[in-house]
Amino acid sequence: MSGQTSSTWNHVITSHIAAEFVPFDYPEAGGTGGVSRFGEIAVLRTTAYDGTMHVAAFWRVEPATSPLYDVPLGDESGYVIRGSASIELLDSGETVELKAGDLYSFKKGTLSRWTVHEPFEKFVVVTDGASNAQ
Repeated sequence: MSGQTSSTWNHVITSHIAAEFVPFDYPEAGGTGGVSRFGEIAVLRTTAYDGTMHVAAFWRVEPATSPLYDVPLGDESGYVIRGSASIELLDSGETVELKAGDLYSFKKGTLSRWTVHEPFEKFVVVTDGASNAQ
């Protein structure tokens, strides 16, 4: 990552090709205290200007079906760079299809299972800041 230090930074410039990926571990759905692993993530930033959570990252995975995922960290929005996937939204029973070029957005707590049909990569932003709504 260019421009980032341990506590403050001005900007980040990278591409999904040059990003450093690590295994994506996240809290197991249902609040069991366990950890699930699915795919790999390259985190570009974790906080907003005001200290609230604002994660921007690249995420990728080979074809597979995910463990249950309940969007645990905050509202998640993404852009599919390559690949395709079917996302089963368990609360509504709906299934949505994503492919390269699609945008999506799920609110925190959305219970889902991802079935990835071909090598998949996305850019994702997750936020969980204080509400300014009136």
